Amino acid sequence: MKSNNVILKTTTLKEFVEFAYSIKEMEEVKNNGFPVPKTITFKLDDRNLKSLQKEILEQKKMSSSELEDEFEVELYGITFKFSK
Repeated sequence: MKSNNVILKTTTLKEFVEFAYSIKEMEEVKNNGFPVPKTITFKLDDRNLKSLQKEILEQKKMSSSELEDEFEVELYGITFKFSK
């Protein structure tokens, strides 16, 4: 019998920071005036939503006792909205 072991990768704050930075540093943005989005919305599964929210709250040195179904964070002038 074959086992299907699936390892789900947790999305990290670092990945969203790097994504936001890469958008701001794109050649089209810097040299050609391509507009940067003001807001980007991501729908995450429950596990990733909670994990990311805890990581952000820890970075801000805030309590992670009350997690919400939707939250947002600003990175490099772009508002990232996260929800289920």
